[in-house]
Amino acid sequence: MPRGKHLKVIIAIDGSCSVDALNFTGSACRVATLEITSMLGGDITEQHDRPEARLRERASQAEREGAR
Repeated sequence: MPRGKHLKVIIAIDGSCSVDALNFTGSACRVATLEITSMLGGDITEQHDRPEARLRERASQAEREGAR
């Protein structure tokens, strides 16, 4: 199983889809799921945030050095 950020997309026989963002933090999961949903051409009927969505994203090494 992948350890990094990834999306799990399940398309049912009736054409309904579910998109699950795994290993994302902060608002990145919402951005990723909106992108894939718009590519699939559908509307979001339900949306549930995971606890990870409330975590802040960690700054990259370059961002930390630029803040000095």
